[in-house]
Amino acid sequence: MDWNKTNTILITAFIILNVFLFVSTKNMTNAEYAPMNDKEFAQEVSYLLDGQNIKINVEIPDETYILPVLETEYEIIQIDSKLLENFLSERIEPVEDVYKYSNNEGELLEIIDGKKLRLTLRNKVDDKINKNLKIQEEINTFLEEKNIDASGYIEGYRHTSENECIYVYTRKYNDYSIDNSYMKFFVDNEGIYKFEMQRIISVDEIPEKIRTIYAIEALPRILTYPEIKNKEIIKIEMTYYSVEDENWQNIERINSDPTWKIIFSDGTQIHLSGIE
Repeated sequence: MDWNKTNTILITAFIILNVFLFVSTKNMTNAEYAPMNDKEFAQEVSYLLDGQNIKINVEIPDETYILPVLETEYEIIQIDSKLLENFLSERIEPVEDVYKYSNNEGELLEIIDGKKLRLTLRNKVDDKINKNLKIQEEINTFLEEKNIDASGYIEGYRHTSENECIYVYTRKYNDYSIDNSYMKFFVDNEGIYKFEMQRIISVDEIPEKIRTIYAIEALPRILTYPEIKNKEIIKIEMTYYSVEDENWQNIERINSDPTWKIIFSDGTQIHLSGIE
């Protein structure tokens, strides 16, 4: 057992518990209490994040939501010759229990956990991104050539660094993104060099709705990600999300919960539960 890791988890859990006890005590004494309006609570959260050198450079949303939990069903990818020809442009016969295939051009298709498809067209080039690249046209052409139905998906996020752009399209449900259902395009100065996709094929609302917590209440949960430090928060938004853990390969249907998504200036994203 890794005792150092265990101690870190216990200490983090203790800190977060204290924060929520702080809020709960005020809730019991004041029915109108809202963490967003509590300067003392905001300072406590800021102090916790400062300990990891995490800065907030965005206005923290000040509302809660009443939303349903969603029951979602994933597309399970069937590896057959049609799929391989569609993405690799060659007639290739699938082999049982093989999840990686390549063509004569060196393109690589991977199927991960039965649901995630990753196509690597080539290595990334390190030239600086040309701002005049017509990326949207190339994305539309790619989707048409690969027979991918993009209806119901919108651009939910993009990140540009010196020599790469990442465009993420997510499935929209009402006014919110379902972040586990996505198409992700990796673009360098020569165009798309890698593509990743995971799709939800059906969504049903669970009848009873829940009220989310405030974003500022969720922020201390960043401490459960010890690798997240020395970063700057640039966006906080409400989405739907299911945790993709070690059992992900066995999952076909799962609930998707209202979740606060935190986006950092370096392109990193994490999801913090939006419910108590």
